Amino acid sequence: MVTESTPRQASTSRPAHAVPALARRTAGLLLLSLLLFVVPALAGAARAESAPQGTFIYTISRDGTPIGQQRMEFVNDGEKLRVISHTELEVTLLGMTIFGFNQQVEEVYAGDTIMSLTSDADDDGTARKVNLTLQGDLLKGDYNGNERTIDPKLITSLFWKVPAVGKTQLIDTLRGKVRDVTVKELGTETLALPVGRVETRHYQLRGEWERELWYDGNGILVAGTRPGPDGTTVRLELQQRP
Repeated sequence: MVTESTPRQASTSRPAHAVPALARRTAGLLLLSLLLFVVPALAGAARAESAPQGTFIYTISRDGTPIGQQRMEFVNDGEKLRVISHTELEVTLLGMTIFGFNQQVEEVYAGDTIMSLTSDADDDGTARKVNLTLQGDLLKGDYNGNERTIDPKLITSLFWKVPAVGKTQLIDTLRGKVRDVTVKELGTETLALPVGRVETRHYQLRGEWERELWYDGNGILVAGTRPGPDGTTVRLELQQRP
């Protein structure tokens, strides 16, 4: 009671000209407290929105002939991001299947760190399984029973993140293996895609893997190409956005 009554008596005896100054200081402290509360919240929102949201569907073609589809779904609960990819390919000749491929990948992130990465694939009759989890500072696990230890900060071969320019590494999700590549940014291009005309940035990968990748202004992968094993070109194009 004494602590509460003393400020009240002091406030009634405060000169009139001091009240605006007190009000300004009080308002300043209130604004500061609001900023301390709101800015981290906005920063958290910006981080949450930096990753894609919803399901993206891509068509896959071989020398212009459709051979399959990839679906990538992004599920963000505010703390962890799950990236789920399902790819199906079928190459036929005279009505017969000469190559088939099916892969399901799931990546779980906390911030920019991979917490777990799993892949289950049927590569034209060959089973390929990757199971990695974060243990300490490294992803550890196996590919078809062979031990793997990988940096959890690397991007993966789903390429939903824009790769860093220069010499870098990425995780091959099919074999749980690290690939050394050099990335170049080749500038802007306008692509005519199933989703319409898109202004993009073109990136080129050379090294253990060769890829051409195009991302829109929001950093969304909209197209990509790679050389096929038989001299053909395999192309991926965004067909549907969320």
